[in-house]
Amino acid sequence: MISCAQTLRVAALAASLSVFAFPSAAKDIVAFIDQEMAQANPTYFLILHNKQGWAENTIDTMKARLGAKNFKYDYQTYNDGDRPKDIARPFTWQNYGAVFCFGQNLECELVRSQALAKGFEGDFFNGNLEKR
Repeated sequence: MISCAQTLRVAALAASLSVFAFPSAAKDIVAFIDQEMAQANPTYFLILHNKQGWAENTIDTMKARLGAKNFKYDYQTYNDGDRPKDIARPFTWQNYGAVFCFGQNLECELVRSQALAKGFEGDFFNGNLEKR
């Protein structure tokens, strides 16, 4: 039989894991995306994803919302260990009003610096949907 204390510990563990599994779960992703679409200029998004599963739900929600509004976006995956220079190379950064980088913080910061060097002037968000 499970005691009340064990139940509380399991609930606390589940809550703490959900923060790591869904870092943006506390935000209303749809409203957030709508707000970004309203102010993005030019109206084009880039979603970068390093193929880690923790961001799948957030990315799926974003893509569904962008698709529902017929909003143009690019979605690009990359592998852990890819060099930021190689990740950033294929894009015309001036075309994007916002970039969402779902990867390790250091990777995203290095990609951001490459993007800025190539003329990116939009909003850059990390996997927690925090503006950098």
